[in-house]
Amino acid sequence: MGKKILINASHPEEKRVAIVESGRLMDFYVEVPSAGHLKGNIYKGKITALDRGLQAAFVDFGPEKNGFLPLKEVMPANYAKKTKDKAPLIHDVMAKGQEIMVQVEHDQRGFKGAKLTNYISLPGRYLVMIPGEERVGISRKIEDAEVRDRLKEAFKGLKIPSGVGFILRTAGADRTTEELAGDLKYLTRLWNRIKRDAKKDPPPLMVYKEEDIAVRTVRDYLGAEVKDVIVDEKDTHRDVKNFLKMTMPWRSINVSLYKGKVPLFEEHGVEEQIALLGERTVALPSGGSIAIDRTEALTAIDVNSAKARGKNTDSMAMETNLEAAEEAARQLRLRDIGGLIVIDFIDLDQRKGYQKIEEKLRSALAQDKAHFDTTRISRFGLLEMSRERMRSAYYDSSRRTCHLCQGSGVVMSPELLAISALRQIGSRVASGGQGELLCRLPVESANHMLNNFRQKLAEMEKEHSIRITVISDPDLPPGGIVFEPEESARPEAEAPPLTAESATKPPRAKKRPRRRKKPSPQVPGEKAEPQIESTEPVKEPLKEEKPSPAKKRRDRRRRSAKKKTGVLKEEG
Repeated sequence: MGKKILINASHPEEKRVAIVESGRLMDFYVEVPSAGHLKGNIYKGKITALDRGLQAAFVDFGPEKNGFLPLKEVMPANYAKKTKDKAPLIHDVMAKGQEIMVQVEHDQRGFKGAKLTNYISLPGRYLVMIPGEERVGISRKIEDAEVRDRLKEAFKGLKIPSGVGFILRTAGADRTTEELAGDLKYLTRLWNRIKRDAKKDPPPLMVYKEEDIAVRTVRDYLGAEVKDVIVDEKDTHRDVKNFLKMTMPWRSINVSLYKGKVPLFEEHGVEEQIALLGERTVALPSGGSIAIDRTEALTAIDVNSAKARGKNTDSMAMETNLEAAEEAARQLRLRDIGGLIVIDFIDLDQRKGYQKIEEKLRSALAQDKAHFDTTRISRFGLLEMSRERMRSAYYDSSRRTCHLCQGSGVVMSPELLAISALRQIGSRVASGGQGELLCRLPVESANHMLNNFRQKLAEMEKEHSIRITVISDPDLPPGGIVFEPEESARPEAEAPPLTAESATKPPRAKKRPRRRKKPSPQVPGEKAEPQIESTEPVKEPLKEEKPSPAKKRRDRRRRSAKKKTGVLKEEG
């Protein structure tokens, strides 16, 4: 069976393309229109700033965040100031406010703006046009010397416009001169239109938008081995047919519209394979497996024999390693893993076995359109390689980091969480200023604390005169701790509750408003006594306390004043 290109565009929120061979998923692409993918788009922009340290320019090309344009990505022909220096500095050749045409090389990621290049490239079906480069090249993946010589002769028969260069793609290796000429005409018309549009308006201005993922995949992957293109949405089906009619009118391709009730990917058994792309472990046919772990610095792939069985240990290890080499190349392609990659193969006794594994891996990687580089397997069984990242990976775009484990995949055990909570309780009650402390824990951790640390909690309560309450909260996620402390209850006022964030600091006492004492009744003709301001707020004591000396003096003054008032009334 040949390859099939399946295009799932029934949901406008997400477009997916799968390349399937004999029921096996060989490549997978997904695009979310709302994410605003800009890679491949061409803009007319304006330089807003030059950075001496980075030797780069920041370009306003339309989006909210300016693009990053390194000096090495600027064609010398587009320098604002001409120079004979082979290694000029950016301030010597570029100018702030300069207009420049750029293409997005990498989409914006996080806080970093999009990476731009001034080396424009327009991909066609068989050729790639490079404006400003007057040279013709052949893809390095075409290694056969006879084929390369034949293609060079074919290029001589083409009328190549001045001021542009071309690179022959791998898909054009077996094409005729007439087919290459048709692709050349299509790219020439496209470039002329881009130049006309760039002159119409000032920057920032988009002058070329890259095809959507459906048309782009058909353009890049439609080879002789592809027998069918199946689309499940009318507008996308029409766009694909129109593109093929414009670029390859001589070729008859079966582009069909799927109308089945069962979803397209389910019908072809692809959905289950896509679901496995987020799994850490991938099973191998012989019973072994590979485990894929991604870190900041590199991606590690570990080959395990697991349930693999063989006549002897060496044959079993060899078979598992060969399967792992092929599957690792497939997973790198499907997950679009880039950067440094280390594969840990099962140790072999003979060096010749490692050579077979290296050849198998390179053969499997040959299907990958990304640039890659591999080393030999070391005496420790490790193979190092690097791979170019082609797009926003499906795993990254469809998932987010867990807020509990921060992406590590593990959380604190219930027992250790209980011990950690006990330490925090001890720290909080020792700071003082609290009459009650409430601690919420997941059910398992709360049970462990109450069953094992009840005596320690009682000792803390007695030592610090505080009430400690531990509550098992089924709504708390694993690893969660919530403290709800309250200020110590005082007779004179009710303290407001504290939040968990402010519980680490002792509460500050609020200033109490002073209240003036009502004046005593006055007798006409007598001088009014000076009013005494009370420094104590009106309060309802919760329990009897021994009066302080100051209070005793105030009480004596009050009694004396009352006696004098009574005498005056009798005389009146």
